[in-house]
Amino acid sequence: MGMNKALLVFIVASGFLLFIYANSSVFNRHLVQKETPEHSASAAALVHRNHQHHQHPPQQQHHDTKRNGTGSEDGTTSLGDTAASKLKRVKYVPKGANDTEYNIFIIYTKESQNQILHSQLELFLRSLLKYSTVELHLHIITDEQSEHSAEELIKQQIERFHRTAFYTLYHVQDCAEKIGDIVHGMLPLFNYRSGSYYSDALFLLSLGLHRIVDRSMRRAILIDCDVVFRASVKELFDQFDLFAPDQLFGLAPELTPVYRHVLSRYRMNNPQTVFGSPYYLDNIAESTDGSKDFSHSKKPGSPVEKRRHGYPGLNSGVVMLHLDRIRRSRLYEEIIKESTVKNMAEKYAFQGHLGDQDFYTLMGFEFPGLIYRLDCIWNRQLCTWWREHGYSDIFDRYFHCEGAVKIYHGNCNTRAPE
Repeated sequence: MGMNKALLVFIVASGFLLFIYANSSVFNRHLVQKETPEHSASAAALVHRNHQHHQHPPQQQHHDTKRNGTGSEDGTTSLGDTAASKLKRVKYVPKGANDTEYNIFIIYTKESQNQILHSQLELFLRSLLKYSTVELHLHIITDEQSEHSAEELIKQQIERFHRTAFYTLYHVQDCAEKIGDIVHGMLPLFNYRSGSYYSDALFLLSLGLHRIVDRSMRRAILIDCDVVFRASVKELFDQFDLFAPDQLFGLAPELTPVYRHVLSRYRMNNPQTVFGSPYYLDNIAESTDGSKDFSHSKKPGSPVEKRRHGYPGLNSGVVMLHLDRIRRSRLYEEIIKESTVKNMAEKYAFQGHLGDQDFYTLMGFEFPGLIYRLDCIWNRQLCTWWREHGYSDIFDRYFHCEGAVKIYHGNCNTRAPE
């Protein structure tokens, strides 16, 4: 009997201890849940990431991160233990944690084949963040060889300027597949030779960006890595408010005679055309020392005449995209068809070599109502190659840009002033 009592006491005691342990575990779980919002607040994402690789669809990504022990229940992923713990993976949404419509796209690929690309992106990010007055969402179109470097540069500059921003990575191969029909129709017309720098599909990506991004994204700006900001990018986004109802894109004029050269046969047969002419058509006075004088010659108090502008073509170093309008435009869908592009090129005896820029230049002349003419101060190009290659006598007429520069474009590997 004594044995039975002892056994009974042992069973009761064990049950009591088990109950205490179980309740202790529940208590601990509640503590973890209560700490989660505080942890999220302290991690207050300086940078956010959504890595869209075709090898890892969102569902698979989520399971992989949890299996590695770094994932959380909401699908966000911490990328490190110290500074990197501030990096969180989120999906682009127009409203929510990354609620910003300041969407900036850049293409960053083949870094190993371009020795200055890394320094260009570093300067781009440094100037962008230095002057920015809004929260940004960076969208990087990249490849497996270049993505790590891009992420590191973003992290460094975000921490340097103590800014808040989001970023999303897109695999260039995925993007190219979504615009295959556009690439097929335009590459034969807008590349110099097979395998050339601009023959790659990524230099036509802006024409189909509305297919690549989330359908709820309304506006975006695609910018080359070799630009340097001298003002807040918010001022550039404010230009969207000046678009006419039918305008889909915004681009600044080309500041070299490249299209005068490309259109030489057409201009010979059409001497009155302004296609390929300098942006400023007003006569340029000669100063006493023989140099060109681009200043206004009006006397003080005299009425200011509206400047007459030519059409030197457009430069795609900065491309503003009104994405929701582009998606709805039946006219644009007709224009990007192979037959339409071919007809435009034949009409102007046009054989280009600058990718999407050639298309925008043709479309801007044939369908001027679709493009908002961004002022040259938002894409002040610095390339002087054509001055030394046959156009020294007229180069300055094309190169001229009036006004305080907001963005310098260091094309032709020209160093842009910081």
